[in-house]
Amino acid sequence: MSIGNIIHLIRKEAILELRNKAILASMLIYVIGASFIVYFAFQGQIEFQVWAAIFWVIILFSATNIIGKTFDKEVRFQYNYLRTVVHPIELIISKLLYNAILIFVFELVVFLEMLLFFGVDIDNMPLFFLTLFLGGIGFSNLFTLFSTITSRTGNVVLLSVLGFPIILPLLLLILRLTGISEVDVLSTDTNVNIGAVVVLDLITAALSLVLFPYLWNE
Repeated sequence: MSIGNIIHLIRKEAILELRNKAILASMLIYVIGASFIVYFAFQGQIEFQVWAAIFWVIILFSATNIIGKTFDKEVRFQYNYLRTVVHPIELIISKLLYNAILIFVFELVVFLEMLLFFGVDIDNMPLFFLTLFLGGIGFSNLFTLFSTITSRTGNVVLLSVLGFPIILPLLLLILRLTGISEVDVLSTDTNVNIGAVVVLDLITAALSLVLFPYLWNE
C-alpha cells in the first residue's frame, strides 16, 4: 500500500467531480431548496431539536445521493484497468477519505444555509463540529461500502435493506450529540456518545477494508 497512490486517487476523484459539475450543482440546489422550504414552512421560527432533525435528514439524503453511486463508473468503465494498477485497499481508502471530505463540505454548506435562514444559537461549537466530522466519516464508511455491494451485485434494494439497521444507531447518536452541543454544559453522556460514534466509525471502516477486496475481485 502506497500513501502516494492514495493521494493520487483522491486528487483524480476530485478532478473528475469538478469536471462533472451536474451532480454537485444538483446537490447544491437540493440543499438550498430544502432549507428554503423549511424556512417558509416554519416562518423562520423553529426549535433546536426540530432544526437538528431537519439538518441531519438533509445531510442523510445528500450523502445517499453523493455516495450511493460512487463505484458505478469504476465498475462500468475502469474496472479491468483499476484491477491491474491499483491495490483494492488503496482504492477503498481513497474513496473513504474523499467521500468523508465531500460530506463534511456539504455539512458545512447545509449548516451555513440553515444558520442563514434560522439563526440558531449553538453554544458548544467545538462539539458540534466534532459531531459533523464523526458523522461524515460514519456516512462515508457506510455508504461507500454499500455502494460497492450494489455496484457489484446490481441490486439497488440492498442499499436500503442493509443500510437502515446500521445507519439508525449512528443517526441516534449524532442527533443526541447535536442536542448536547446546544448548551455549553457537558454531561457524562457526552464522552460516552462520542466514544460510541468513534467505535461505529472504526467498525464500519474495518468492515470496508476487510470486505472490499473480496467484493472488488469477485
